[in-house]
Amino acid sequence: METFEDKFINYLQNRESFSNIVFVCIGTKKLIGDSIGPVIGENLKKLENEFIHVYGTMQNNVNFINGKEIIEEIYRKYKEPYLITIDAALSNTNKRGDIVLGSGYMKIGKALNKSVCFFSNINIKCVIGNYHKNKEENLRELRSVRASEIYRASRIVTEGVKNSLKKLNIYV
Repeated sequence: METFEDKFINYLQNRESFSNIVFVCIGTKKLIGDSIGPVIGENLKKLENEFIHVYGTMQNNVNFINGKEIIEEIYRKYKEPYLITIDAALSNTNKRGDIVLGSGYMKIGKALNKSVCFFSNINIKCVIGNYHKNKEENLRELRSVRASEIYRASRIVTEGVKNSLKKLNIYV
């Protein structure tokens, strides 16, 4: 079975030219189920250098309120950034605990019927529960997540990202 790290390496190897890798770790510490992005952002901050940048930590959240402004700032600051977004997800098709990689457009706040949409070279979605058509049920789902689930997924993503960047000589 292919690991998160293997999948992430495959995505990185298929990248086109870029000036910087920018991680956008989405979520808030105010809601346990939505805190996975900022928890991972805290861990990835240790990897920052002149080519790797991290937005979204426990102190400085990226969410649907400020997401559009932050994306615009990234595009002003970096020429041809390679955006990697990390967010919690509620899903109908994937099961709790899955870490799903993709690319293309990313929506912030969809589970709460609010959304900011932007392009991302790699999307990392950590499935933390089931999606419901009702905003209140989605909020209940986000509140019911255990901290141990957040830390388990954040450990897998953080280590997978770190090891992948080292293997590809992007981060030493």
